[in-house]
Amino acid sequence: MDESIFPSEETRKSIYNFYLLTYESKFSIPKKRHLMTAAMGYEKWGWRVVGITKNAVIEIANNNFKKPKGLERDHFKKSRKDTFNEIFVSEKYNLEKWWEKVWENDETILMTKNEHNKHKNLNKDDVLNVDYKIGLFRANGIGMSFTKRDGEFVKELYERIMSEQSKI
Repeated sequence: MDESIFPSEETRKSIYNFYLLTYESKFSIPKKRHLMTAAMGYEKWGWRVVGITKNAVIEIANNNFKKPKGLERDHFKKSRKDTFNEIFVSEKYNLEKWWEKVWENDETILMTKNEHNKHKNLNKDDVLNVDYKIGLFRANGIGMSFTKRDGEFVKELYERIMSEQSKI
């Protein structure tokens, strides 16, 4: 698989070895979290988008299918802070358990800033699935790239939403 979508075994092992060094360090838990965020967050496969809210689709459509201000990626299952707290406060994880934990919880949903602030109010009907393997909405440092291809994908979703609404 393309390493910009899923990391190679070598990359996973390198980041795991960094986790082990960080785990054994005398750094504070907040510093350990920041170090792991730096190790994982700058990878193109980091913060992978697996869903997008209908409101985010509409905001993007209203911005001519370009990235509007205030678009957010949310770690909806468990915050990165909570995930990294777990891997540093608990017993040291082996490679498989560590990878399963950080990979599973690194899934994000693209949403509006307002939804991000109140995301506990979202329900499954508010979110459209995105297959991360098609490589959309890739991480770009701490931010997210938004390409013409991303805009075209959102346009298809928008047309589907509008089509469904016209049937009501």
